[in-house]
Amino acid sequence: MKSVTQINFLSIKPDKIDKFFAADRNYIASTTPPDGLISSHLYRSLDGKSAVRVTTYESMAAQRKVHESESLKRQIALLREFVESSTPQLYEEVEK
Repeated sequence: MKSVTQINFLSIKPDKIDKFFAADRNYIASTTPPDGLISSHLYRSLDGKSAVRVTTYESMAAQRKVHESESLKRQIALLREFVESSTPQLYEEVEK
């Protein structure tokens, strides 16, 4: 199986970035990583207006399964309160 990486650019509502990151940290601390997840990293822009999440899954099937979980759906709904827009895109690594 070939791994797949999701890169999601998030535009955060004014003055909500700290609350966004706090809500994300609370979720991470309260759950165990799902099967099929290789890694997930969240980055804050230097201007404090946006974030980028880079998440790698073992396969497309694993990505779909993770995104079908009720726990993640609830977290996404919670984070929408802080997000103006979100543009996720899936990528695969180019062979060397």
